[in-house]
Amino acid sequence: MLGKLSKWLRILGFDTLYYRDIEKDKLLALAVKENRQILTRKTSLKDRKDIKNLLLFIKENDPVKQLQEVIEHYNLKIKPQNVFTLCLICNQKLKEISAELIKDKVPDYVANTQKAFSFCPHCKRIFWKGTHYENMWQRIKETIKIQ
Repeated sequence: MLGKLSKWLRILGFDTLYYRDIEKDKLLALAVKENRQILTRKTSLKDRKDIKNLLLFIKENDPVKQLQEVIEHYNLKIKPQNVFTLCLICNQKLKEISAELIKDKVPDYVANTQKAFSFCPHCKRIFWKGTHYENMWQRIKETIKIQ
């Protein structure tokens, strides 16, 4: 499964759909229709010649190494201004929201220590750049080259 990889790609601002269970034909049709690439660890897809140009077979097991594999294969450029611009859950574009509007929806400590918040208009989740952000950003910088 590549759920953690999809989350890392979203963290970096790359539009990423993730399906745990989807029929192969539907997946292929979606990839063609939306001009998407398929990232997979399923060996049943690996050797299909009809989708070779749409497919990247992920060899690594560690999500950060998988991320590095994808970035190198597609020569993706990581831009700090794109980091944390997509919802990690549903892939929608995040909107800035004032601390005043969400103070009752986050823990008191967060409301008192954070100044910038983002909100997903689709799934209603609230995000902020706390210590988890710093830890993730450090791990990314240690693993891959930042542009």
